Amino acid sequence: MSDKVSFNDALRKALHLGGTLFAVTAVTGILLGLVENVTSKAILQAEIAAKNEAYRLVMPAGKTFEDAEVKPDDFVTGVVKAMDESGVVGWCVNVSSKGYGGMVGFVVGITKDGAVKAINILSHSETPGLGAKSTEPEFYTQFNDKDKLPLKVVKGSASNPDEIAAISGATITSNAVTDGVNGAVDYWSKNLKGAE
Repeated sequence: MSDKVSFNDALRKALHLGGTLFAVTAVTGILLGLVENVTSKAILQAEIAAKNEAYRLVMPAGKTFEDAEVKPDDFVTGVVKAMDESGVVGWCVNVSSKGYGGMVGFVVGITKDGAVKAINILSHSETPGLGAKSTEPEFYTQFNDKDKLPLKVVKGSASNPDEIAAISGATITSNAVTDGVNGAVDYWSKNLKGAE
C-alpha cells in the first residue's frame, strides 16, 4: 500500500509541477507577445516618421508625400511623389546600394527637371570613422542641387560640378552612394520623367 501511496504522491507532484510550468510558460508567452505587438508598432511608427522627415529634407518644396507604385530595380526600392498645392514638385527615390560593410539605404530628392536636390542617409553598416562619415554633412551635402549628371567620385577635392570628393579611406562607400544617386536619376529618366 505504501508503494501505491508514494506513486500517487509522486504523480500528483509531477502533475502539479507540470501544470505550474505550463501556466508560467503560457503567461510569459502572452506577455512577450503583447510586448512585441506594442514595440513593433512603435518601431514601425518611428521608421515612418524618419522616412517622412528624410522626404522633407531632400524635397523641401513638397508639402505632402504619396507612395508611387513602381517596380524596384538594382538600386531603387521605392518612390514617393513630393507634392504641393499645384501637383508634383519632385520625387523622393528610396535607394539601397552595396557599400563596404553592407547595404547603404538612403533617399534621393529629384526635381521635376531631373536635378538632384539632396540626399539623406537612412541606414548603413559602414566602418565607424571611415564609411560611416557618409552621414556627415561634409560628404552628403556635396550632392545638393546637382544637375551635371552622372556624378563621379574623385580622390581629393571635387573641382567640377559633376564630381563628388571621396571620403578619405572610404572610397567604396563614396562610390556606393554616388552609384545609388546615379541609379536613382537614371530610374527617374526612364520611369518618372514627365509623370505626375
